[in-house]
Amino acid sequence: MTVPNIKDIRWRYCTRWDEKPAASLGISLLRLGICRTRDWTGSAVDFVERGFKRFCKENGSEDARKIWEGDLRIMDHMVELTEQERSQARAEMDGPAQRVFIAGDFSAAASIPIGATLPHLEREDKLLPAAFCALFVHDLWKWTRVYDVSDALAYAEMGMVDMDEDQLRDSCYPQVNAEIPQCLNGRLKMNPSRALHLLKAMQPKLRGSTSRQLVGHLLEMHEHSTGRQHAWPHRLVQQIPGLEEFLEDCDGVGPGALISWYEDDAITACFNEEMSYLGQNGPLEPSLLLDISLDQPGQMLDRQVTQVFDHVGAMLRSLASAAKIVAIIRELYDEHLRQHRLKSGVQTEPGASGIRYE
Repeated sequence: MTVPNIKDIRWRYCTRWDEKPAASLGISLLRLGICRTRDWTGSAVDFVERGFKRFCKENGSEDARKIWEGDLRIMDHMVELTEQERSQARAEMDGPAQRVFIAGDFSAAASIPIGATLPHLEREDKLLPAAFCALFVHDLWKWTRVYDVSDALAYAEMGMVDMDEDQLRDSCYPQVNAEIPQCLNGRLKMNPSRALHLLKAMQPKLRGSTSRQLVGHLLEMHEHSTGRQHAWPHRLVQQIPGLEEFLEDCDGVGPGALISWYEDDAITACFNEEMSYLGQNGPLEPSLLLDISLDQPGQMLDRQVTQVFDHVGAMLRSLASAAKIVAIIRELYDEHLRQHRLKSGVQTEPGASGIRYE
């Protein structure tokens, strides 16, 4: 069972075992009001799919999809299987799966060129750019890996170890540190708690409409993500047999966001170079993995389903708010390009990154 990307595993091709996990989950979703009686078409898989899609839409998936590119799936295996692998797994099973998983992947890193936004924030308060960046990155990390100046600095530092002066002169690595905007110098590691305190104190005093929108959307994003932790797959290794071995064979996790100053800057150059190696030595691990144990009494199952769906809903609402922030940042960057008669850059693909579609 795979939901909602389910076109290749329709119910009429499923064995009875493929339907049973969906049926167990579907009954719980019906009790919780996530699925409705009119969702029933004769297939438990379709029943779950309809409820899940509606749940995602009600929690902002359409707004989030305008910026973030990826998949969110319900599966009865912890990783995606080919038909051959699925057939082999069925043959080895003594009965239907007793767990279902919600897995999330980002297939591209959203381009967030924030350099042109910083002056708008700095005109309001010299600490606003640092506070905004600190909380934005902190809250994004609850849902996806973020590649920003800190990653580029670490990558550049390793790259410069064995370089001579001539090589350094032609390299982008020294530029990563040199290009840090003055308003962020010495403030890149601002504590998120301090950033939140500053943003709340500054919000009533903001004069510019752009700054008010950015800070308003960020505080809304933070509200949705408060109390949440990133559901990294490694958090489940003690509960799920075989997961630790699978993760050991993975080659990292793809970022869902690239925060640069400009689309052709040194951060982007380091990102493109580093991401070109990602995934060469194995599959990428999911960005998010949640599990639901079906082999438990109805009340306990409902409680776990509620917790898992609450997390997914919070993620979608938070990313929907973040999408509004990114849209404003891109508008300001495009205005910067028009004023300086420059052309928008295009990123690489995301084994690697993502493409910024215009």
